[in-house]
Amino acid sequence: MIELAAPPPPDPLYALPAWFDLLAMAMNGFFGAAVARSRRVPIYGTLLAGILVGLGGGMTRDVLLGLEPVAISAWYYIPGVIVASIIGALTFHKVVGWDLGFLIAQGVTLGFLVTIGAQKALSYEAPVISVIFLGVITASAGGMVADMMTGHAATVASQAHWVASALVVGTTVFWALTVYVNFWLAVGVCVLIVTGLRVLS
Repeated sequence: MIELAAPPPPDPLYALPAWFDLLAMAMNGFFGAAVARSRRVPIYGTLLAGILVGLGGGMTRDVLLGLEPVAISAWYYIPGVIVASIIGALTFHKVVGWDLGFLIAQGVTLGFLVTIGAQKALSYEAPVISVIFLGVITASAGGMVADMMTGHAATVASQAHWVASALVVGTTVFWALTVYVNFWLAVGVCVLIVTGLRVLS
């Protein structure tokens, strides 16, 4: 029987605190549920969409890295995303109707997700192309599933010239600044880039 080699231990130089990871996933679940509810999805489907959007990207990232999904191994991710999804479902009329604020907040969330995806890939010494791929996937996988579930074209595809470019550019800049300059500077610049391009979309 052939055994797969275990992934290397994470590099402590590229570490984000657990609360940052949880905040990014909860915010994404919040927006996922708000958008689903605005599309008149029933409440069960709304909560499911919020959970998929919140946890889907991170779980996909971990599976591709050969790791146990952190959303399963740590008890607080699922309850945190569920609570955020409920709040998003209850306040959707204010969230979705606040056009510029919605885009800015969603852009910040996508920037956070890009950083947690790329950071984890970097910490496990993945090659640069994999770092960029996992940053994009972490930010978009859950949303794509929820869009398909509600019968809509995925945002990353329907607005590909802006949204997909924002994720790719943000992840690439994050990788370059992390490797050659400073990790925390990379986090801030990545979030600003993704947010700016998302607003322009």
